[in-house]
Amino acid sequence: MAITLYQSATSMFCEKVRIVMRMKNVPFEIFDVRPNRQPLIDFSGQRKVPVMDYNGKCIIDSTFISAFLEEQYPQNSIYPDKPSDKGLALMLEDWADEVLNLAIRTLRRAETPEAKKEAEAGLGIHFRTLDQFFTGKEFIFGRMTIADIAIFTQLHYLYTAANYEIPATHKALHAWIDFMRRYLKLESLKASAT
Repeated sequence: MAITLYQSATSMFCEKVRIVMRMKNVPFEIFDVRPNRQPLIDFSGQRKVPVMDYNGKCIIDSTFISAFLEEQYPQNSIYPDKPSDKGLALMLEDWADEVLNLAIRTLRRAETPEAKKEAEAGLGIHFRTLDQFFTGKEFIFGRMTIADIAIFTQLHYLYTAANYEIPATHKALHAWIDFMRRYLKLESLKASAT
């Protein structure tokens, strides 16, 4: 069986899929699209990453790829056991991918000091919420799930790709991020440290 992940090393959504694949011990090859997107376009008909080639089957989007991998490889489940917890985990994944991502993109695209200040204020609301949410927690549902992965990869992207540090006043959030970095031992952390 051949599995290829079309990806960009700096994409938080690709990082999310890489974490899920490694968590499930799924062997895969990486095709980095940065030097040449044409093979991705030929395979998927579009430019967006991540895209997974699963034995010739094209799966687009980190949420759909993660759900597909869960079906194919149920070991080390990325979802909580209780149905209501699974629903909440999926909602948190969607919130991270859409709402938190938009706040981060707004900060990255801020071109004036005023726009940056406004973007930081908006992101600060999310930081305060997450700081309260992660007080005294390692994992949201007692073990690693897609909710932890989705939230972490967005915040990790702030650090690795946007070179932005979350204000130190958010101590519980910092502790959780540090815990996740130690737990996951990501290659992107090693690359950013060099």
